[in-house]
Amino acid sequence: MKATIRDVAKLAGVSVATVSRVINKLGGVRPETEQRIEKAMEELQYIPNVLARSVASKKTKLIGMIVPDVENPFFAAVFSGADKVVREYAYTTLLGGSNDTYEREENLLQTMLEHQASGILLTPTFPKAKWVERMGNRVPTCLIDRDMEGMNCDRVLIDNRRGTYEATKLFIQKGHTQLAIITGPLESTPGRERFEGFKQCLHDFSIELNQDYIQIGDFHSGSGYQLGKRLLKLNHPPTAILSCNNLMTIGLLEMIHTSSIRLGEDLGVIGFDDIPIATLMHPNLTVVSRPMREMGECAAEMLLQRIQNPNQPNRTVIMSPHLIVRGSESIFS
Repeated sequence: MKATIRDVAKLAGVSVATVSRVINKLGGVRPETEQRIEKAMEELQYIPNVLARSVASKKTKLIGMIVPDVENPFFAAVFSGADKVVREYAYTTLLGGSNDTYEREENLLQTMLEHQASGILLTPTFPKAKWVERMGNRVPTCLIDRDMEGMNCDRVLIDNRRGTYEATKLFIQKGHTQLAIITGPLESTPGRERFEGFKQCLHDFSIELNQDYIQIGDFHSGSGYQLGKRLLKLNHPPTAILSCNNLMTIGLLEMIHTSSIRLGEDLGVIGFDDIPIATLMHPNLTVVSRPMREMGECAAEMLLQRIQNPNQPNRTVIMSPHLIVRGSESIFS
């Protein structure tokens, strides 16, 4: 039969209330008494009922984290940074992937609220969702990477416009004038802002924006492959392509590898976000790099501070990307 808190109290010769203080780390118990209680718990193989304690206290040590794609290396790195900070605060992170679908995101949020999560780290699927806005008023929330209008919460974002502006500028400095972009959905913060940075740079350098060179993907590798193929089948294909996320870049590179196109000779490419294979190809891939783990660390720190001080003003941190120039932006003929 499973041991109860009363069994622990009886074996240790203390009250149930004293055992509860030790379990919940409330202090006020003499060290020798605490050691006796811990020994009793070990002997009885007693496991505290975390969920029952959370129902009684209306608090848990659980942080929910919802991202569009748990297999995306970017979100894996963000989670790694966030989880590091969460563990330092003696909390636990529960990770879920929305698969960029409204229904899955809603179900995950509802489940985390039912389990009385103390806070939510969220990369939203849609920029406008009333139920997500309401959620932000029910539990401390910090948005990561993607913004939502009207959301009452903290945010950790990236300067997307600067990233694609600098990448486009590098293309132009290398002599390209026929520049294409594979961006994400324009209703998303990254998709819209990265396209705006690209467009602004072309305007500043008096280069015409060719509508055929604007391709809208879905942040997944398949769209990078198909849209890259579409661009290179044009009668007048671009000499350079800016791919606006890591997975689309992988798809684009796969398409180039299976074609007669030679990277760095026939076509210049820059990707948004570094990827593991970037230095394993020739020429090495030039990328717009983001501080991925730092974004996760910052978001978790802000959320946990919000849990401790719920009335503090909302904060927005915008981190800066930087170019890592490796050679794939040029054409060597």
